[in-house]
Amino acid sequence: MARPVRFLVLAAVIAAGPALAGPPQVPRLFGTFQPEVGVWSEYLVKEKATGRATRMRMAIVGREDGGWWYEVVQDDGQSRNIVKMLVRGDPDRPDNIERLILKSGDRPATEMPKDFVAMGRRMAVHMFERRSGVSAAETQGWRVERSGRRTVTVPAGTFEAEVHRIVDAGGRVRATYDFVPEVKPFGVVTSDTATTTMELLAHGTDARSAIRETPVPMQAPPGMPADLPRGLPPGMGPGE
Repeated sequence: MARPVRFLVLAAVIAAGPALAGPPQVPRLFGTFQPEVGVWSEYLVKEKATGRATRMRMAIVGREDGGWWYEVVQDDGQSRNIVKMLVRGDPDRPDNIERLILKSGDRPATEMPKDFVAMGRRMAVHMFERRSGVSAAETQGWRVERSGRRTVTVPAGTFEAEVHRIVDAGGRVRATYDFVPEVKPFGVVTSDTATTTMELLAHGTDARSAIRETPVPMQAPPGMPADLPRGLPPGMGPGE
């Protein structure tokens, strides 16, 4: 059974800083992580509240030290943001992220120092909870239910898909998605949540990283005040 994947919550790190200001609302994505070097899938993501559309490309662009380089590129026509992370195992688990590289537009790519990566994980979880109104603990009770098969046509083509529903502990359907294992790295063809819809534009097996330069070390996480204690993410101070 496919498990819910919350890997894109880590992209919330983008929203913390002026270097990558104004990204689109990150959708919840579900599926099964199937990493193979070179696989990619690209989606049109639409926000229901605003109608804002974003192209989002997810790819496995390399291997290193037993981990997978997993990359997300978001482009809304005005800004282009990239999050590249070395993951060891399913990226729905923040602890599996070992390295984190960010790039916005034409600015140089920057890599978060290792001693800030753990902080980035905590920041991402915290920001996800604030944005979604759903605690990370609450989503642990969510489950995947198969609800039949259907033929679905999207810009990438026509697929025979298995329909999955994400159901919370109270029996409420939180999301639905069409699952096709051959569409890697997550198998998602369409997705529908309370805030966003997604449909597959294209997919393939020839992915290369969108970051071509050598990242420069990040001196501090984006948006981190100079006087903030090293172990405390912005927005997670006392009383927040």
